[in-house]
Amino acid sequence: MKVSPTTAPGSPSESPAPPQYAVSFVGTAWCIVENKYFITASHVFNKGQPRNPEDKFVLFFVPNNGQMAYHTNVTGFVLENEAYDIALIEISSIPPNMTQVPAVPVTFVAQDDGNRVLTYGFPSPIISNAMVDVQGDWVRGSIFLKGHANEGIIAGQYVLNGALAYELNVGWHHGESGGPIFKLDPAAAFALMQTYRGIQSPNGVYPGPRRGFSVEVIKSTLEGIGTTII
Repeated sequence: MKVSPTTAPGSPSESPAPPQYAVSFVGTAWCIVENKYFITASHVFNKGQPRNPEDKFVLFFVPNNGQMAYHTNVTGFVLENEAYDIALIEISSIPPNMTQVPAVPVTFVAQDDGNRVLTYGFPSPIISNAMVDVQGDWVRGSIFLKGHANEGIIAGQYVLNGALAYELNVGWHHGESGGPIFKLDPAAAFALMQTYRGIQSPNGVYPGPRRGFSVEVIKSTLEGIGTTII
């Protein structure tokens, strides 16, 4: 979730108006070092523009797609690679209601066309109500946040800007950007959901095949922080 300060309307009194904030679910992050580091797509921070340092970000967890969502603040931005639309974020602690956030193993091994894949993300929910404090920290609200899996194959691949990019025959929804793309047997994430290739048609440009870069683009960083690699 992103919490962004907004301009408060002018106050008729001499005292300043209280701060106001806008909240929205902008993407999916997944753990790559237990209880500490997470990967997402860098474009979720500010619609593809450099991240606004005044914005705050909150990670929500919904174990087993249950009734309760638990949250903790993002406390660090370890890496923001806009060229390959990938970012590493950090938390200081997991929510007190949880005992563990397990890490997802990754692989740098190139995958073949036609291989089966699984994607997982959180479609952006309607926020029925939300409360943040004067510092912009989440307090409580009403949301319907549920994970969503999909499956398909690697439909194509090529080198783009010096890195390996995969195209899939899998679609995804707003809010799933940044989620992992898994190879199967054994399961390991090899790329992340990022964008689509625009397709020219007689009626304009339409969203085409979904695409994601290999996590190999940040191999040295992942190795340095202790990611499980298979």
